Amino acid sequence: MTITSTTRRSFSARLAAGAAIAAAALMGSLMTPVAAASAAAPLPDGLTQETAAASCWEVKQNYPSSTDGIYWLVTPSLVAPEQFYCDQTTSGGGWVLIGRGREGWKEGYNGLRTAAQLRNTPTGTDAFQPAQLPAATVDGLLNGGRVDALADGVRLRRATNTSGTTWQEARFSFTQRDRWVWTFGAEHRVKTFSFDGVSGTGGQTNNFGSNNQQRRVVFSEQSTHNFLNGFAFGSSTGGSTSATSYLWSPSGQGYARPFTQMFLRPQLKLSSLDFGTVPASGTPQTTHSNIPDSNALTTKWGVSGFANGSSGELNTEVAEFGEVDGKVYVGGNFKYVQRTEAGADQVEQPYIAAFDVASGEWVSSFRPQLNGQVKAITGLPDGRLAVAGQFSMVNGTSQAGIAILDPDTGQLTGWQVFAEHRTTGGVPYIRDLDVQGNYLYVAGSMTHLTAVGSTSSASAWNGGRINLTTGRPDTNWNAFLNGTSVAVDASDLGDRAYFSGYFKMKQSTSTPSAAAIQTTAGAPLVDPLWVPKFSKASIDASGNYTGNIWQLGVTEAGGKVWLGGSEHSLFAYDRNTFERVNGSITKAGGDFQTVEHNADSSLVVGGCHCGYWVYQDAYSWSDIGTGWTQGDKMNLVGAWNAQTGKYVYEWSPTLQARAGYGAWGTFFDSTGVLWVGGDFTRSVRAGETNQWSGGFVRFAPRDTTAPTKPGEITATTSNGGTTANLTWTGSTDTNGVTYEILRDNRVIASTTSAAYTVPITEDPTNYYVRARDNAGNRSASTAAFVAEPAPETALTFVENGSAWKWRYSSDALPSDWASTAFDASAWATGNGFFARGVASATTNIDPTNLVTKPISAQFRTQFQVQDALSVVNGKISVIANDGVVLYLNGTELGRVRMPAGAITQNTYANAVISHATASANRVLFDVPQGALVDGTNVLAASVHANYRSTADLSFDLSFTAERGAAPAAPDAVGGLAATSTVDSATLTWSAPASGTEPQSYAISRDGQQVGTTDAATLTFTESGLTASTAYNYAVTAVGIGGLLSAPAEVQVTTAAPPSDNELPVTIAAGSAWSWRYSADALPTDWNTMSFDASAWSTGQGVLARGVTTAATNIDPTNLATKPISAQFRHAFTVVDAAGVHDGTVSVIADDGVVVYLNGVELGRANLGTGTITQNSYATAAPRYSTAVANQVTFTVPAALLVEGTNVISASVHANYRSTPDLSFDLALSMLRE
Repeated sequence: MTITSTTRRSFSARLAAGAAIAAAALMGSLMTPVAAASAAAPLPDGLTQETAAASCWEVKQNYPSSTDGIYWLVTPSLVAPEQFYCDQTTSGGGWVLIGRGREGWKEGYNGLRTAAQLRNTPTGTDAFQPAQLPAATVDGLLNGGRVDALADGVRLRRATNTSGTTWQEARFSFTQRDRWVWTFGAEHRVKTFSFDGVSGTGGQTNNFGSNNQQRRVVFSEQSTHNFLNGFAFGSSTGGSTSATSYLWSPSGQGYARPFTQMFLRPQLKLSSLDFGTVPASGTPQTTHSNIPDSNALTTKWGVSGFANGSSGELNTEVAEFGEVDGKVYVGGNFKYVQRTEAGADQVEQPYIAAFDVASGEWVSSFRPQLNGQVKAITGLPDGRLAVAGQFSMVNGTSQAGIAILDPDTGQLTGWQVFAEHRTTGGVPYIRDLDVQGNYLYVAGSMTHLTAVGSTSSASAWNGGRINLTTGRPDTNWNAFLNGTSVAVDASDLGDRAYFSGYFKMKQSTSTPSAAAIQTTAGAPLVDPLWVPKFSKASIDASGNYTGNIWQLGVTEAGGKVWLGGSEHSLFAYDRNTFERVNGSITKAGGDFQTVEHNADSSLVVGGCHCGYWVYQDAYSWSDIGTGWTQGDKMNLVGAWNAQTGKYVYEWSPTLQARAGYGAWGTFFDSTGVLWVGGDFTRSVRAGETNQWSGGFVRFAPRDTTAPTKPGEITATTSNGGTTANLTWTGSTDTNGVTYEILRDNRVIASTTSAAYTVPITEDPTNYYVRARDNAGNRSASTAAFVAEPAPETALTFVENGSAWKWRYSSDALPSDWASTAFDASAWATGNGFFARGVASATTNIDPTNLVTKPISAQFRTQFQVQDALSVVNGKISVIANDGVVLYLNGTELGRVRMPAGAITQNTYANAVISHATASANRVLFDVPQGALVDGTNVLAASVHANYRSTADLSFDLSFTAERGAAPAAPDAVGGLAATSTVDSATLTWSAPASGTEPQSYAISRDGQQVGTTDAATLTFTESGLTASTAYNYAVTAVGIGGLLSAPAEVQVTTAAPPSDNELPVTIAAGSAWSWRYSADALPTDWNTMSFDASAWSTGQGVLARGVTTAATNIDPTNLATKPISAQFRHAFTVVDAAGVHDGTVSVIADDGVVVYLNGVELGRANLGTGTITQNSYATAAPRYSTAVANQVTFTVPAALLVEGTNVISASVHANYRSTPDLSFDLALSMLRE
C-alpha cells in the first residue's frame, strides 16, 4: 500500500493529538492552556453523551420536533451525562420521569431499583413495580435548585381505570422544600394542586385534594393495604389486586393505588449553567464523607430466641456490643447463635456471644454461661472484657451485675467487682459501662459497688466508677442519682461523665433525666448546670417535671452533648453552655434508645423504635409545628453529622424488626463497621436483596477512597487527522472504575475503556480524564491535553487503522522480510488494529483459531516521502502486545519487551501485557531526521508473544512528523592537529563552533577514507604507516542525511626509525626459544654463550605441557615418564652495551624456575638453594593460571651484557613428576640512557 504524506491546515491534529506523548518537554508544550474560543457547536439535543442537554425542556426548546424517549442530560450537579426518559408531548413537553409504579413506592433517600429500569420501562404493566431515582439524582436534575421553585411543580400522571386507557394529569407544589425527598407520607405542606386543570390549595403531601374520589392524593401506609404505599385516590375509589389492573387495592377497599408516573420540568439550559473552570493541572480528587453504607453486609451469623423467656422491648434479642482483640461481642437476651433464619448450625449460647470482627463468623471458643441479660460490654485497657447486665451468676460463680472475663474463653479472670442494691427488694441491674482514663464508669440500678474478696464497698447510687489499676470501686465518686441511670458516656476530654435515665435529682439538685458530673473526687455537677429540655412535658405546681421525660442515650461528639429518649427526641446541647443547639423529632413512633458516636466523633448514630420520618429542627411532639426544616426517612436507626447537628439523610438503610422495637445497641468496631442490634429480623443488602438478620445488622463504612489518578493522556490521529484517539494508563480501585472525559470544564462522556475518540476542531480544546469508582469517588484528573488543528508543517505518514501487509504463521520467515526490496505480495492485507483474542479488532489475524499459535506476527506498509531531509520530529506510536521490534527501511528503530540480540520469528517477548493495557500505554519511537529517504519507505514490525497461549496479541501503529527546514551541512571542524610516531599518526580536532550539529566524522588520507568516528569522538589514530613519510589527512563533519562539511586538512610526517644503539634491549613475551624436555643428561654448559643448542627444538612462548592454550607443546608425544625439568635458551644481540642500564626479567614459575644471563644466575623461584640439576624438584606446585597471574621478576645487571651476542636461559622444574602442567615464558626489558 502507498500512502502519500499530507500537510493539513485544518482537521489534522498537531502532535498534541497525533502521537503518543512520552517526552516531558513535548508533553508540557502540548498542555499549555489555550484561551481561544470554541467553534460554534450544534445546540444540545441529548442524543449522545457529548451532546447532552441540561434538561428535557432544553431539548424540546432546541428541537421542537423531539419525541418522547430517552435522552442524555447533564448539569454541574449531575456532574456526568446520564440517560433519562423525557415526555416531550404533554403540555409542550420537557418533562423528565423521576419515578413510576403502582403500589409499593418507598420513601428512602436512595430511591428504588435502577435508573435504567425506570427509563427503559416508563409505562405498562411491566412498570407496575415502582422505580424511583435516588434523591441525589433528582437534585442533580434540578442542578441543586429548590424544589419549591419549580414553575410547574410536581406532575403526577395517574391511570384512572383498571385497563389504563384513561389518565389524569395532577400537579402540586410545595410551600417550602429545598432539596428532593421521597417522604411524601411526611407533613410536607402543599401550596397548590390541580387535577386535570381544577385547582386548589392546602393540605400535606400525605393527603391533599378536593374530594374523596379521584381528585385526591393520599400517600399513607395502611394496614388494610399491606402497608404498600402509592399515590392513592380517595376512599371512594377502589381497584383490584389483579396483576394487570392499573388501579390496585385489596378487595372491598378504597384508596386505590393507581399506576403513577412522576415528572418534573426543570427549565435549564447548558448555556446558563456554571460548570466552573478547570486549570491546566486538572481537577482535584473528590470523595464521599465517612458514613456507613446504606446496604447491609451479608449476614454470616445471627442470634435468636429469648433466654429469659420474655420478649418485650426491655428484653430484645440484642442490646449491646463491644470489641477486644479482633472479636466483637454481642450481648442481649438471645438464646441461640445460628447461621440462617431456618436455624442452620444452631448452638445454644445465651446472653452473650463473640464474632470475628473481619468475617462475622461466630467464635465458638468463647462460651461463658450467665443467668441473665447482658446490657453493657466494653474492652478494658489490660485486654480483658467487662460485661454487665441483669445477671447474678457467671459460669456457676456468684457475680452480680458486672463481670470481667477472659476475652478468649469467657471465664472470670483477674480482680472482680459486683453490684449491690441494698434497698428492700432491690436487685442490681447494670445498664451501661464506659472506660475513660483509669476508670470504668458504671450506670444502672444499684446502691453500691463492692470488690470481690473485700469487706469494703463504695456507695454508687445509680452510678459509680471502678479504679482500673487497683480493681477497687472509687469510694470518693458517687453519682448519687435518685433513679436508674440507663447510659453513661465519659467525655474523651476526661473532665466529666454524662448520665441519662429515669432519675430527676442528683442529691438535692434537680437534674431531670440527665446529668453532667465532673470526674474530680466527690463527683460534683458540672457548672453551668445542665438542665435538659423535653419534647413533651409539663411542670407541676412544685416546679417538677411530669410526664414521660426519661432519656435513654447520651454521648458527646462534635463539641455537643447528644441526648435521646422519650417522646421521640434527639437533642444536641453545646458542651460548654448546655444551650440546646440542634434537635430532631421522629414521627410516628420513635423514642430514642441508644446514642453513640464513631471513632473520630464525626458521626452520631441514634436508634429508636421509629419507622417513618425524622424532622430536623423540630423540638416538640406530637405536634411538630411548621418550623422544622427537613422531613427525611428514618428506619429504626439514623445518623447525624456531629459538627453541624444535621441528619445524615444519605445513610438510608432498610430494616425490619420483629416487634418494631428497633435499635437498642449501636457500635463502631475497629474496622469502621457499624453493628446495630435490637429485635431485627431482616435487612437489605446490595442489589436490593432482602436477607435474614438475626438480632443485629452490620454496615460497612462507605467507600471514601478515590481511585488512583489515570496516567497522562496520549493520542494518535485517525480519519485523515479529523479525530484524535485519546488513551491513558488505567486507574485502580477495589470498587470498579469508570473514566470521565472532560472537555474544557464539562464531562462529555463516561467509559470503562482507557481510550476515547474526540474530534479535532478548528479551535484548541482541553481534554482531561479522571476515574470514578462505583461508589462515586473521583480521582484527580490528568493535566490538560490540548487537541487542536495541526500546523501547516504537520505530516501524517501512517494513521491508526491503516492498511498493512501481514502474516501470522509458523512458516520460516525470510531473513530480508523487513527490507525495502522484499516482495510481500503473497501476504494477507488488512486494516488496523490487528489482533487475535480481541473481539473488537478490525482484522483478526487468527480467523481459523490455530491450535498451535505462532510466536510472532509480522506487518509491513509502504509510504511515500518527499524532501525527506526536511522531515523532523518523527514519532511512531505502537500498540505493542506483548513485545515488538520496529524497522524502518530495514534498519531497526527500536524494540520493547523484547530481549537483546538477534530476533527470530520464534523469539519470545520478555514480558506479558494485555491488549487493554498495551493500547492505553502505547510505545513511542523517535524517528531520527535523515532516516527517511525520498520516494518509497517501508515500515515493518514484528510482534511477539510472551508465551504461545497468551490470551491476546495485538498491533496498530501511527507515524506522524513535521515539515521542518532541510538541514544545512555542518561547518568545518576546528583546531585540526596531528602527531606521529614511526608507524602511526594521531589526529585531534574540535567540533564546529556553530551551525548544524554533526552526526559523525569522516577521516581521509591522501584522498581515500580511512575511518570514521561518532559525534562524541574527536580523535583518530591510524597505525601501520611507513616511517619518515609525509601524509595528507582531512577530517569532514557528517551531518543529517550524510551532508558533509568542508574538509579540514593537516599534513603529518612519520618519525624516522631509531638506530640500533638507540633501542632498548628487550625480549618480548611470546618470543622464540630453543628448548629441550628430556630425561637425557643435561650438559653442564647448557646455559653458556658458547653452548651449541642447534639440536634443540624451537618454538614460541608460552611453552608448556598440560596447558591447552600454549603456543608450543613441549610434550607432544605425551611421555609416559615425565622429565623433571625443561630448559630454554634465547640469543639476542646488544650494540653499545655500555649504554644500557640495569633491567628486569619477568618469568612464569610453574612449578619452579632458575634464570641465567650468559651463564650467570639471575635468580630462582620455588627452587631450593644449592646446585640445580635437571632432576631438582621444585619446592611448590602452582598451577599455570596462578603462575601467569603472579609472574616472578629478577633484576638484570647491565654489567653482565657483552657486545654482540648474549644468551638468556632458564630451567623450569616440576614439584612432582606427574604435575598437571609445566610452563614457561619470559620477558626482558633494559633501557638506555
